Amino acid sequence: MIYLYVAALFLVVNSANGLQTVNGRIKITTGTTSGCSDTVTFINNQLVEAYRLYGNFIDLEFVPWGRTVRGENSQMTCQFGVNDCWANRLHRCVLDMLKDDQATQLDYLSCEFSPPYPSFILGTYQCVVNRGLSLVEVDTCVANMGDELDWAAQAAAEEPMRIINFVPSIHFNDVIDIDLHNEARQRLSSMICFALADDPNSGITSCSI
Repeated sequence: MIYLYVAALFLVVNSANGLQTVNGRIKITTGTTSGCSDTVTFINNQLVEAYRLYGNFIDLEFVPWGRTVRGENSQMTCQFGVNDCWANRLHRCVLDMLKDDQATQLDYLSCEFSPPYPSFILGTYQCVVNRGLSLVEVDTCVANMGDELDWAAQAAAEEPMRIINFVPSIHFNDVIDIDLHNEARQRLSSMICFALADDPNSGITSCSI
């Protein structure tokens, strides 16, 4: 029984070593969709805490597209209906406006993915107002369907969804690995800690599973 426990522990730690820093940093790309409860769980239970602990080493990228399908005339069909499409479009616009401030990007998405789910459920700009963005600029962007933000998100979501086939899709350092995706949904902070501990320049020396 003790042997089995030790073996399992070794496998978990060894698996964590699959994630490594690149030039001292870890890029986390998260594919989201606004109506997805698994996205809510990952953002608020995993990513927010990991960024709080290790944000100085992390580069965040978000792709609010999910399982969206684009039809004729750029019409979109989304997994959770019309509200999902509209809120995803809002997320793309706001994230683009906040592209130079990833901490605020994460704070914004945490707002959107928390009750009362201002854009997806209520159809409001509440989280936008809370972050001081121009409502006119945001509204203009949201109304401009089929622009480069949509094309970029569609392209960025295609390969992760083909390989991982799950929302949220999570991959690191631009490498899609379904095993790391599955681990990240359960213990993101631990994974990042062990990766940083393997980097002698990080200053991180103590991690727990």
